[in-house]
Amino acid sequence: MSIQITRRILVVDDEERVRLAVQRVLTEAGYEVYLAADGAEGLAMVEKHGPDLVLVDLMMPVMDGMEFLDQARRRYPDLTSVVITGFATLEKAVEAMKQGADDFLAKPFKPQDLRMVVERAFRRADTLQNISIEKSRTRALVAAMRNGVLVVDAGGEIALVNPVLAKLLGKSQEELQGRSCGEALPWPAVCQCLEQALQPIPRELTSDDCRGQVSLGQGDDATYFQVTCAPFYDARRRPMGAVAVFDDITAWRRLDQYKSEFVSTVAHEIVSPLSAVLGQLQNLNKGLLGPLEEPQKELLGRARERLESIAKLSRDLLDLSKIEAGGMGQVSRVQLAPLFQEAVDQLMGRAQAKSQSLELEIDDNLPEVMGVGEELLRVATNLVSNAVKYTPQGGRIRVRAAGGDGEAVLSVQDNGLGIPPEEQEAIFQRFHRVKNADTRQIPGTGLGLAIVKRVVESHDGRLELTSEPGKGSTFTLYLPAAPQ
Repeated sequence: MSIQITRRILVVDDEERVRLAVQRVLTEAGYEVYLAADGAEGLAMVEKHGPDLVLVDLMMPVMDGMEFLDQARRRYPDLTSVVITGFATLEKAVEAMKQGADDFLAKPFKPQDLRMVVERAFRRADTLQNISIEKSRTRALVAAMRNGVLVVDAGGEIALVNPVLAKLLGKSQEELQGRSCGEALPWPAVCQCLEQALQPIPRELTSDDCRGQVSLGQGDDATYFQVTCAPFYDARRRPMGAVAVFDDITAWRRLDQYKSEFVSTVAHEIVSPLSAVLGQLQNLNKGLLGPLEEPQKELLGRARERLESIAKLSRDLLDLSKIEAGGMGQVSRVQLAPLFQEAVDQLMGRAQAKSQSLELEIDDNLPEVMGVGEELLRVATNLVSNAVKYTPQGGRIRVRAAGGDGEAVLSVQDNGLGIPPEEQEAIFQRFHRVKNADTRQIPGTGLGLAIVKRVVESHDGRLELTSEPGKGSTFTLYLPAAPQ
């Protein structure tokens, strides 16, 4: 239920005839009208009644309309006003509007002209009030958020920072406002993200385009943040600024670290005894403890396959923990062509066993990248291995490496089982495998693509998947080219 409030209008004019005429028209229109014969009386009425609008004559004895508005606005800066003037003083009316009056009305005027000007002044006042309320609401919301929030204008200068972020940075909000992002923040990556958000681009930014992690402090005292940047636009879709939200993920990072350390420890403790058991099975299979019958060899073979599967799972877990801990190895210039050649050579036997066509095509313009060769070989091997596993007998697998726009583009394409759309994001999560009648008998740990994704991301690259069930999949990875 809304409450109807009668708006109050003060008329300040030294001509009684005009005052009474205005009062009659506006009262009939539903307004509450007060009258004052000069500026001094008008100021007293403003103080007493707090009108929503003042209609004031510019030409009055003792105190003219301009002086009246000047004194009234010292007490009520947002006072809405319309100046009344004769044609002879029209220039003064225009000057009054430049100094803050909302509109003017030239004498003589008709009742409909008066009503129109008053309604227009109230519409403008309502619009300004709504803007003011929205601005106040936004500031209150930002100030109350438990996340750090930073807003920059279109020029990249800080327009708003909330108390949480100001406290993290060890500065007051006033110290930070008006400074450039680079001057105020210790994270160049966040500034680059905001700059990217402010660029007029022909497409919408996705959350992945403007998201990253930063930290403050070192060691056990470090605080980690997930930072998301997003632009905001005017009516013509031009970027008017950008906002960055800092979400404290320290607890999540530490929990994930403890989990990785636990998994790494367990996996390490499993690998060593398994290797010893596999060695003993191999000795048995070779007949070192006496000849074996065929049923015994078959039983030992199945046991060995199971144990090798567990050993591979343990090694993958150890590798994943190492990658997530940032312990991949020394970064250097890497030539990708030999790596993909080696990956294809390793998997060629399996492909031939399934009568598959495994093709490798490497363009001459393939650039070098900065990275860890061993990990990039793991990426290539995992992708080709998956293609071989999930492509039926007689299928085709095509591996291609080429140079792109400042990057190396590597793709592994097959005409295998394909991946349902609802599974295409989940398959990069740990232990996730597509489970259906076609894949049930295909062995795997569910860690290969998780490792691929993390290795590619750690090289500042990106990985894309296109796939259609029954027609095959294409994994394409993009790696930044090494500087010349």
